[in-house]
Amino acid sequence: MTVPFDQMAQKMNYWEMQKSFWKTPAGIAIWFALLLAIIGGGLLALNVFVSPYPVIEFFDADPVAVNSSEASNISWSVIGATQVELNHEIGRVGLKGFTLVFPNETTIYTLTAVNGSRNRSLDAKVIVRARNL
Repeated sequence: MTVPFDQMAQKMNYWEMQKSFWKTPAGIAIWFALLLAIIGGGLLALNVFVSPYPVIEFFDADPVAVNSSEASNISWSVIGATQVELNHEIGRVGLKGFTLVFPNETTIYTLTAVNGSRNRSLDAKVIVRARNL
């Protein structure tokens, strides 16, 4: 006695049908895509959570324009850095802070925030007005 195809398909339960799908080329392609997504997601998570780029919230000069030998206040706030530096012989500074500068000529100050091998930089310009003679 032979069983018609319709009845044979009805006798397969859900799990038997699932097992047979994963052995098809489409099922294998889905498994491969899932594996790549998991590996790629893991590498992305390492990139984001292990050593992310630091964030410079702000880096400002106030006032922006001064007369020669007048002070300008440079202030900054950085998140996620292991080291923060200001150029022009100011050197290492904290994650948040300010310093007074007394430029004799228009100067661009650069704040560099470092976290491992990743860094960010931002510039602030202090303009020194020409003297009226």
